[in-house]
Amino acid sequence: MVVGVVVSGLGLLQKTLWAPSDTITATTQIDGSAPAVIVDPGMLNLYDTPATLTAQGTGDLTIAQAPIESIDAWVGDSPAARITGLAAENGLTVEPKEGEAELPNPVGSDLWEAEVTGTDTVSLDWDSDANRTGFLIAGSGAPGDVTSVSLSWPNRADTPWAIPLMIAGGAIFVIGLILLFLGRRTAKREANRRQARQDRRRKLAEYGTAFAIVPVLALSACGPAELPTPEASPAPTTPMAGVSSGQAERILGAVAADISAADKETDAKKLEARATGPALEQRTALYTVKDKVKDQTMPPAIAAEDIVVNFTSATDTWPRMTSLITSAGDQTQLLVLTQDDARADYKLWSQTVLVPGTELPEIADARQGSQPLDASAEGFAMTPQAAVADYAKALGAGASSKEAKLYEPDDFSKSIWANQDEQKKSAEEGQASVKYTYEPGQQIVAQETAGDSAVVTGVITAESTITPQSTGGRTGTLTLSTPQKELTGESSTQQPVTTTTYQVLTFLVPQDGKPRLIGGLETLSGAKLG
Repeated sequence: MVVGVVVSGLGLLQKTLWAPSDTITATTQIDGSAPAVIVDPGMLNLYDTPATLTAQGTGDLTIAQAPIESIDAWVGDSPAARITGLAAENGLTVEPKEGEAELPNPVGSDLWEAEVTGTDTVSLDWDSDANRTGFLIAGSGAPGDVTSVSLSWPNRADTPWAIPLMIAGGAIFVIGLILLFLGRRTAKREANRRQARQDRRRKLAEYGTAFAIVPVLALSACGPAELPTPEASPAPTTPMAGVSSGQAERILGAVAADISAADKETDAKKLEARATGPALEQRTALYTVKDKVKDQTMPPAIAAEDIVVNFTSATDTWPRMTSLITSAGDQTQLLVLTQDDARADYKLWSQTVLVPGTELPEIADARQGSQPLDASAEGFAMTPQAAVADYAKALGAGASSKEAKLYEPDDFSKSIWANQDEQKKSAEEGQASVKYTYEPGQQIVAQETAGDSAVVTGVITAESTITPQSTGGRTGTLTLSTPQKELTGESSTQQPVTTTTYQVLTFLVPQDGKPRLIGGLETLSGAKLG
């Protein structure tokens, strides 16, 4: 019976006083000189997830999530505290990162895949594989914003012997009662001396069993457990995808919202926050036109309803470029975005509307990224630079030119040539002449597909100049209509009138065969006399 009580008691203690905590928590204080804390990949997966990362400090705090390579690039030459592992006594190992550069507020950076914010305290829940994901914790960027960091996990340590011990103890106790009852009946027939000897043997057996159980259980709880170490995915040996799918959604939403606001007010300063290169030049020129020609059509809004393809580049350097194929309604667009450095926002470099029914070749998995190409990259039917330059020549030379025969037929060039023919005929009837020039720009981006082709986007500046005829020392007069009338401030003139349009065009250039135009966006840039 004593053995039963002891065994049951041990089982009960494992469920009460000896029961492990519901959570495993590791905490560290942060040096006041560090403006940010970096948490290495694998730290939140040291024990079974879900895990919680919590930071405390002063003011608004942010926990940002991104590949550790992106976090390291964003921190750059700024100082930081780096959490690299567990320490004894429920602590965390912290290594200082030296640096002197100032650290900005990390809120809203395009480099983050996700972020959470809070005042004085902030927490992030994590229930995914470690991969290469790291975390950045910071406030305004000032030293001392973050004072402590803790990691916690659910404690899944169980007490497998608790129930068996309680059951076994109860059984032993019942058996003891039965034996006691039987023993009393037998005792009436035996001598007192033999009964005393049996009692002494029973006591020795009880104490021996009890003391045999307690040391074994005690010894099993002794000895320090080995601390787990972070196990992240190996560091990449080749450039990774520049923009993840989640990151792409955040960037697209911000770019679309900012450009929409700039378009609404035709505000070039606002536009500069999220546009660069051809996109900035194209819209800035059109804003100027719009100020004079009130009913001038604006470019289509950034298609941000859905990301059809995250056509991101594989890169580990800056400046970097990435592309998105997006849709809104029945329109599909190719957006090229660039980022100057790790802390800069992505900006729209170009926007082209894809030709309805365009079939793109296979695109590399967004988790791997596509190879960016130089303007002079070879191995295709023509280099990216030649694809834009020869198309410009074809537009100027006409459908029967040798340059035009280099490309698959497309509706854009056909409409250009048809408009040229109509305008030339009209000019002749009005005793005037017209001249066209198509100048390819030097701004070109190109990416390789998984289908042995290159997607190339470039710029062509188109000008049409109408000149009145001069006969016998007398020059004819041109009557101007919208938009030339508003842009020049004249309703008629005897000077040449030049109208400029800005063409951003996207081509698919195969290794073998003819390139074809798959998208474009043409806008009016201005008109002038002389």
